[in-house]
Amino acid sequence: MAINLVKGQRLEIGLSKLVVEMGWKVNPNAQPPYDLDASTFLLRDNGEIGAEEDFVFYGSHKTIDTPDGKRPISDDGSVLGSVDDLGTDDDSTGEGNEKIDVDLSNTSPLIDQIIFTASIYWLPSDENTFYIDERTGHKFPNKPRLKYNFGQVRNAYILIKDANTGDIICRYDLDEDFSTDKGVEFGRLYRRNGAWKFEAVGIPYKDGLEPICRKYASKFM
Repeated sequence: MAINLVKGQRLEIGLSKLVVEMGWKVNPNAQPPYDLDASTFLLRDNGEIGAEEDFVFYGSHKTIDTPDGKRPISDDGSVLGSVDDLGTDDDSTGEGNEKIDVDLSNTSPLIDQIIFTASIYWLPSDENTFYIDERTGHKFPNKPRLKYNFGQVRNAYILIKDANTGDIICRYDLDEDFSTDKGVEFGRLYRRNGAWKFEAVGIPYKDGLEPICRKYASKFM
């Protein structure tokens, strides 16, 4: 039976092959449309990534071809990111999720933590650019995207499954109001005394992915 976690709660993970799923629901009628990107950071004992490839996201330099498509992969091969972290959250339902495969038996001994985050995709250039709605052909400004935050995101969660059976081990529903924040650290796996544990985190970041990168990958920025 799956265990429902609350923020700060921790659980030992007695498996090596996992699927970490993050999901949410956005407003499918928003103009301009928006989606969320999943990003994973594999940290060393100094609390930062040691190689650029240990920041696993849609723009990763290191990828592999799989039957499902091209996927980003960590330097040690233990974390396999989603096929398309840019997502399809702007469909008719607004529902989106990202599935990340984790093989803890392949995790480098240098890695102490694996951090799972999601952020609302936006660019500073949105201030002055436009997009064309493919459904109607109408032109809309991108500027409103600068104001989007997790206040427009519903039903956000992170869960861990047994990769072999598909059984859900634990789930954390982020029920806080992150109404001024564009990024959230959902949860983390961390190593203690040779065993891996999961913590429900729920830490917000006002400016999305950039401050998360400054925290965990500053030397590569």
